[in-house]
Amino acid sequence: MNLIAILAENIKSNQKNQWYSFLQNEKFLVEKHFDWLSLNINIESKSIIGKGTLNMAGKSYIILLSYSPYHSYRYDRIYIQDSSIEYNNDIHLYWDKSLCLYHPKFDKPLLNTIPLYKMIPWISEWIVFYEQWKKYGVWLGDEIKHSL
Repeated sequence: MNLIAILAENIKSNQKNQWYSFLQNEKFLVEKHFDWLSLNINIESKSIIGKGTLNMAGKSYIILLSYSPYHSYRYDRIYIQDSSIEYNNDIHLYWDKSLCLYHPKFDKPLLNTIPLYKMIPWISEWIVFYEQWKKYGVWLGDEIKHSL
């Protein structure tokens, strides 16, 4: 294991050991910038649980999220509550229908996780690209194909 991997593991370990403080900071930053989301820290799951309605171009999207250092692979699980959105690699969804907002290896900053407050604007971008995909059949946003 190289030094960078060791440091990254130490950071993740500290975030797990100090999970409540870590999540309090994340929650504070989101609430400071995004008043349309309602967030709570769930003690049992050691995660932030959130829900909100995002209004764009005359349409409302119900957003559900969970954020925790205890989630495997990535801290975020962000969903759009809409039964018409079906799993499809072309629209950047994971198998559980959570949004694929970034590449978990290539887009993460060195030695760190992506803070939740930085991900929230990416939900709007995902929606714009999704609506364009429905219209044109092509994902027009930057992407790394899931088949890699």
